[in-house]
Amino acid sequence: MSEANSNSQSISFRVDSGIIDHNNRSIIAKNVDASRISDNITYKQVELKEFYQQVFGAALAEYNAVQKRADKRIPDYYEHIKKSNKEKLFYEIIVEFGDVLSCGKSSDNWNTAKQMLDEYMREFEKRNPNLRVFNAVMHLDEATPHLHIDFVPVARKTVRGLPLKNSMSGALREQGFSSTNRFQNEWVSWEEREQQEMTRILLAHGFSRDVKNDKHEYLPVDDYKKFAAQRQEIRKCNAHINELKKKNPAELSAEEMGLVSNQNDFLRSEITKRDEKISSLSRKMNAAFVPIEIYSEDKLQFVTAELKKRGIQFAEDVTTLHVPEYAKQTAEAILANYQPTKLSIRDRVRLDIDRLVYLASDFDNLIYKLLVCGYDVKHGKNFAVKPPYGDRFIRLKSLGNPYLTYMLDQRILDSRNFTNSIQRKLKTADCVKNELCTTIINITTAVKQFRLVPKKVNPNYIYTFENDVNIDRISRQLATLDEFGLTSREQIYAKADELKADNTAEGTEKLRRIKELIKVYEDIVDGNYIDNLVKSQNAVQKQSHKH
Repeated sequence: MSEANSNSQSISFRVDSGIIDHNNRSIIAKNVDASRISDNITYKQVELKEFYQQVFGAALAEYNAVQKRADKRIPDYYEHIKKSNKEKLFYEIIVEFGDVLSCGKSSDNWNTAKQMLDEYMREFEKRNPNLRVFNAVMHLDEATPHLHIDFVPVARKTVRGLPLKNSMSGALREQGFSSTNRFQNEWVSWEEREQQEMTRILLAHGFSRDVKNDKHEYLPVDDYKKFAAQRQEIRKCNAHINELKKKNPAELSAEEMGLVSNQNDFLRSEITKRDEKISSLSRKMNAAFVPIEIYSEDKLQFVTAELKKRGIQFAEDVTTLHVPEYAKQTAEAILANYQPTKLSIRDRVRLDIDRLVYLASDFDNLIYKLLVCGYDVKHGKNFAVKPPYGDRFIRLKSLGNPYLTYMLDQRILDSRNFTNSIQRKLKTADCVKNELCTTIINITTAVKQFRLVPKKVNPNYIYTFENDVNIDRISRQLATLDEFGLTSREQIYAKADELKADNTAEGTEKLRRIKELIKVYEDIVDGNYIDNLVKSQNAVQKQSHKH
């Protein structure tokens, strides 16, 4: 750090995916110094299913006792929440003071950072009696000290269901946090309070708070979202008044007549208020901000990434990018240079998830694998991910129903069905089918290893091995072998010679299929089939980048 801010520290408070095995070092990532694992401080460590029984066991028994219908009873509350698409089994926050330069292992503030984290952890449950911690550890074996706090939110003032239940919004409401609007909900209010506590701890240790990115890169979006919401309300109100004007005045109430009569004054007043807020935000940054409408998400991400590289401030508002007036021409030039890729960012995220479904053991493991691939993950009411090639979080539910939590769990359960069916065919396969089935297995492996980019047979469906172009091509050859009863290379060529004499349309179609079988089979037995697919794919990508 520079001399100017050597007495200031940043704070980091974020929601993470909650990989318990990583936190407890059952899994050791590359960034972990194994020789220092023993330095870690474990505050709590209770197995989650056992914790659910401890916390909710009595409440579950009380609930089930008064249920007259068997289908209303809940046999296992842990499994009940696990299958729910409304609540999470648990939540995790990661807390950190400073960064690798100011509080890293070689810095003077390493031990002070440990003390501040310890103070934060020891008061966490006192501040948050409804957030029941089952696993908490301070990691001292990485670049900077930080806390992983895993908890289950517990709400007691319930109207329906268990007298004690898992509910994050309910737990926070009982702790006094409220939702004033969709931008200032219980989550946001709680996070702000926790950040204030971290700031208090900093000050108590003689530090001031260093607000990261306060003078560069981009503006906080929340303020802009608030005035965007106000602008939307103005539009709705105006539309409502215009509809009232179409009605017979005799049918209108006194209040509605007042709205119609004072429409211009009302709108002028509201717009003035909104403009004052925009002006205030502009003055904060000593620059007037102007809007640029961008309706493509991929274009928006491209432009924001380029603005960040240039150190130009900006704020996003749905389909509008607000930039300083002096940077408008630059932003428009960046937008003009946008070159669309064949796959949108959303489609790339879908394909990444589709592939990892085949590698994951469950949903939590899927999220862990996304993290390993460089994704950022945001928990909360709307689960979201940010790919390493994008600058914005994308809600899983916005990707479609197949990407909802409970659907991904089911897809993971079903993910072995296809390869298991191919393995069963291999057990009784002749030499020709053996080559084809083995190649299918090799293709699935190359896809899972991210060597082959998946291509869909039907672009309107999610990617699965059954919907893979390369696998489908091999599968068609297996069907041809079965239809014609062919079991050897010699029989295949003999069938081709036989069909050459059949000049009917049906015979021509059959010959085409046999020729395709010969081509695929010969490509496979010649060797390097998968490598050739990869080379062909890379050549196409290289050519597309030139354009």
